[in-house]
Amino acid sequence: LACDFGNEQLNEQTLRLFDEPPNFRVTRIGDVAGAEACGALKNIVALGAGFVDGCFGKSGGNTKAALLRVGLLEMTKFCATFFRGVEYGTFLQSCGMADLITTCYGGRNRRCAEAFAKSQMKEAQACEKLWSEIEKKMLDGQKLQGTLAAKEVYALLKNRGLLDSFPLFHTIYEIAFNGKPS
Repeated sequence: LACDFGNEQLNEQTLRLFDEPPNFRVTRIGDVAGAEACGALKNIVALGAGFVDGCFGKSGGNTKAALLRVGLLEMTKFCATFFRGVEYGTFLQSCGMADLITTCYGGRNRRCAEAFAKSQMKEAQACEKLWSEIEKKMLDGQKLQGTLAAKEVYALLKNRGLLDSFPLFHTIYEIAFNGKPS
């Protein structure tokens, strides 16, 4: 479990729920900031994975693998830059690498970004509207988290003069909101 509920009894009760299956392992992560940041940042990387799928289809496997590698590196660097005490090991846990892989191969952010890339969107002004249409059509009331995270991360990096230090996050934002060719 990635969070501390502030109640040890509740934590113990919750963990007992998962004791039964013989092949299920629960790992407690003390690095709450790192786990939470991984949960948000992986959605930005998933947008990039969807752009790759939308442009290259099944032939983009190596490109997608490279994107995940760079994405994990940027996630790690972002957390080290903005959060004190983030532990490197967090990125190797289920909340890090495993969640990143799962999201980039099957998550809603990836699927919607694939649809976005296939739309051949080129006008920056229409990007927001297209994201809204895709979200409405494909998600049955759910919301995209990657687009929101991409906007927030971009604004923070721009404000701090760090866009060049995070080229993948920067490029994903440019494709998603400024019509940069994917």
